[in-house]
Amino acid sequence: MPTTIQALCAPPDGLGWGAVKLRFAGIVPADVSAGLVPYYHFLILLADGTEVGHINFRLGLSEHVRISAGHIGYEIREPFRGHGYALNACHAIAPFVRSLYPRVIITCDPENHPSRRTIEKLGASFIEEIDVPRHDPQYRPGGRRKRRYEWIP
Repeated sequence: MPTTIQALCAPPDGLGWGAVKLRFAGIVPADVSAGLVPYYHFLILLADGTEVGHINFRLGLSEHVRISAGHIGYEIREPFRGHGYALNACHAIAPFVRSLYPRVIITCDPENHPSRRTIEKLGASFIEEIDVPRHDPQYRPGGRRKRRYEWIP
């Protein structure tokens, strides 16, 4: 698994699905001291260029990725929620993910029902619900439990 910026390939152009297109915004480097892996950061855009959110694709399998963050993370800005844009973004990024991994982990907070529905609509398989370790970066802002899923993109 690649772990350095130099080892990371450029994502393909033209990632899109349904109502959204992804625009590559950059690679965020790893922060080894915090247990954070590098990730690809994409903006989620509508056809008219309106930015509705973002999606990240994390590389590696640190404890933080495996338990808390997952390989795929997304956020839809509040005014645009409820339109399936996160699901479309996951489908849009799937070919790129598939080119690097046969399966990935996606997580969500147990009470985040919209994200949970998105993950389940993707066809991801539920693995377990677990406690977030106290030393994990997501514990500090209040993340205490995560639902873990395996997704074959």
